Formats: sequence, structure tokens, C-alpha cells
Amino acid sequence: MTKIKKRLRFLTLALALLAGTPLFAQEHELTADEKLESAAYRAMMEAQDSSLYILESLEENDESDYSWAERYFIHTDPNCVRDLNPEPVPDSIYIMRLRALPTIIEMPFNQPVKKALDFYLMRRRALVERMVSVGFNYYFPIFEDALQKYELPSELKYLACIESALRQNAYSPARAAGLWQFIPASGMMQGLEVNSYIDERYDLYKSTEAACRFLKKLYNKFGDWHLAIAAYNCGPGNIDKAIARSGGHRTFWQIYNYLPQETRAYVPFFIAATYVMTYHCEHGLCGSETDIPFARDTIMVDHMVHFEQISHCLDLPMEVIESLNPQYVRDIVPGSPEKHYSLTLPTTMAIAFLMKQDSIYSYKAETLLPRNGRVTEIVTRGRNNEYVRQGGNRGSSGSQKAANSRLYTVRKGESLGSIARKHHTTTAKLRSLNKLRSDRIHPGQKLRLP
Repeated sequence: MTKIKKRLRFLTLALALLAGTPLFAQEHELTADEKLESAAYRAMMEAQDSSLYILESLEENDESDYSWAERYFIHTDPNCVRDLNPEPVPDSIYIMRLRALPTIIEMPFNQPVKKALDFYLMRRRALVERMVSVGFNYYFPIFEDALQKYELPSELKYLACIESALRQNAYSPARAAGLWQFIPASGMMQGLEVNSYIDERYDLYKSTEAACRFLKKLYNKFGDWHLAIAAYNCGPGNIDKAIARSGGHRTFWQIYNYLPQETRAYVPFFIAATYVMTYHCEHGLCGSETDIPFARDTIMVDHMVHFEQISHCLDLPMEVIESLNPQYVRDIVPGSPEKHYSLTLPTTMAIAFLMKQDSIYSYKAETLLPRNGRVTEIVTRGRNNEYVRQGGNRGSSGSQKAANSRLYTVRKGESLGSIARKHHTTTAKLRSLNKLRSDRIHPGQKLRLP
């Protein structure tokens, strides 16, 4: 009889274990830390929105948004088999793969994350393929070096995917610019130079270092990566307010309902970006091949020099120089004996620059460079930030508007609509300014921009 009782007791324990029932629950009272963890977990699982806020970076874009490097040197892998009719993914697959990610930052699964995953994998497949291509072939190795230098989690490189969709010249209506989308004030607070000639928010290396410094400060303040990432989006002040309104809770999911709508979507999209960048092959999304000429050198310039001077004397296309030096918003490197500035060129061209620099500096200097420091005579490339002075009389007459406008050369594949979006204006304004009867334009055509 005693043996039977022991066997029954053993079977009860085994069944409890299989069913996931906590043993001796009546003898164990949750500690304060366990109660907090349990509440945080429930908040994470219960987080949901009736509709998903779509971040601006996830809007459709065309080839006019692509950099010189990716338009000419990144090509879809011809051996990749693209899934043209993707099926919805079961939650169990998402959960299993998210758990398998080798990340320091927690990658949970809940309804907001599921919506973000489905959005990427069902509605923005072309955008994901482009980010995979340009990310792994160009940007991610640079991001990873900087993250390692600041002892930050490697997966933070995917934050640039939701900030700018890896578009180096991205510019938002909120005046945020570059891959890491700093507004002017926050960029300068992180040590970036922003003035009439230079906007280091577009500098690949300097803006990445600035993003790392900012993320490290945010993590040191909140001690939680989800909160640090959310603060990168809406600012630490809004996180502090949400924590106060929630009654002092200190996890993203517990303060979720007290955050701005965009920030509520921001962390789920970061988790989703980490997933799709890792598992794109499993979803029939194609990578790419690259033949980007990585050999390049940086020269310190102690004279003011215009890109056109370099382009003419070295027989190097302007767009190559612009792509390698996007921080110079007026196509001018403002070098001087007092302050030297960097100029990045393909290696062979860097050597040629040093050999021909006297000819370069003198070529059309009187017409291309500002006289007596008058910045108003220099045309910008449409970066549209208030630190780049437009100059001139802002009168209302047509001739005055034309005098203050900028010239833009239409590239192959561009439409009037894509140019309007790129320069934050409307097709109606472009038609009026250029006296166009329709939206038809052609490569090489010169357009005035407001």
C-alpha cells in the first residue's frame, strides 16, 4: 500500500510538471521583484493598438532616393528565388525565431510586434530587400565598428533601418536628417557641426558615432534598452513623463499607453527590423551582390574648394563626389589654413588631387566660390535645413522667386512627383515655378526648385 501511495505521489508530480503547474504554489509567496517582473510581463503580452502607426521611413520610395553607390554597384543576386506570393506566418514561427536571436536586447513577441512583422513581410518586401542589400554590403560593417567601440549591442545597427530606411540623404518634415535622423539641436548637442556649409548629420562616420554616444547616454539614464530606444525617438523628457503618469513603472510595455503614438510603434518596428534583417532568406526575400569600389582615401583640405573644380580637373562625376561627401550641403569644402576639412575620394583620385591641387583651386574660383564670404551666391543641393541660408530678397514677384530658386538636373527614372517629395514641395509648385503644362519631364532637364 505504501508503494502504491509513493507511485501516486510521483505521478502527480510528473503530471504537474508536464502541465506547467507550479509546484507547492501554496507554500511560495512571490517576492517584490517577482511581482514586478510578473506585472511587466503581463503588460508586454497585453500591449496592443487597434491600428499600427506607420513610421515615415517606411513609406514607399523610388530609385531617386538611392545613393550613387547603390544605384550603380549593388545588384540583386540572380540566383535568389524570390517568393512573389508570401503566406502569413504562424505566431509560433515568429516566437521561435525571435527567441533564437543572439541579441542582448530582449526581442519579445506580442500584437504590436506581430503587426510590425506582417507589415514588413507582406507590404514592404521591396523596401526590406533594399535595406538588406545596402545594409550588409555597405552600412552595417561601419555601424558595427562604432557600436563595438562604445561597447553597445550590435543589434542597434538596425535602428537606422527604422530611422531612415538606410537612406543617407533622408530628411523629415520634423527637420531630422541623415541615416540617424538627428534634428539640428540634438545633432549639435552630440558634437555634430551644422552651419551654412556643412551638415555633419549626413556624414556617415560622424553621425554614427554621435548616435552611439546618444544611445549610451540614454541607456545609462534608464538602464533599459527598450526605454533607451524609445527615448531616441521621442526624447528622454517624454519617457520621464510617461513613467510618472504610469505610476512609476520603468519598462517600455508598462508605460506603453502613456507614450506618443509614434513611439509606441517605434520599439515594435525595431524588433521587427532585427527579425527581418536576420531571417529575410526564410521569407523568400533576396539579398544582393556588390562591386562597390571600397578603396577610398580621405584628404585634409586647407583651401576652400568646390566639387565642380574637383570634378572638372579630375574628370570625376559630381555625383560620386557628392555621394562620398554628403555633409557638404553647398558642394563646397570650406577648408582654410585655420581649419582643415576632410575630403573623401576614390584612392586613385585622391592621389591625383594632391598632384593637381593648384590647378583645382584656381579653376573658375571667381565664379564657383563665394566672394567676401557671401554665402547667398551659392546654390544648395536641397537639404532644406534652416542652417543653410537661402539668401536673396524673398519678395513675391515671379522674377524674385526665380532668382532665389535652386536648379536641379533631372536624373533617369525620376518623376515630377518623386522630385517634389525629395525636396519637400508639391508637383503644383514645381509646375508653376517651371511653367510646365504637364508632369512630363525628361533626364537632363533643368528644373527650378522653390
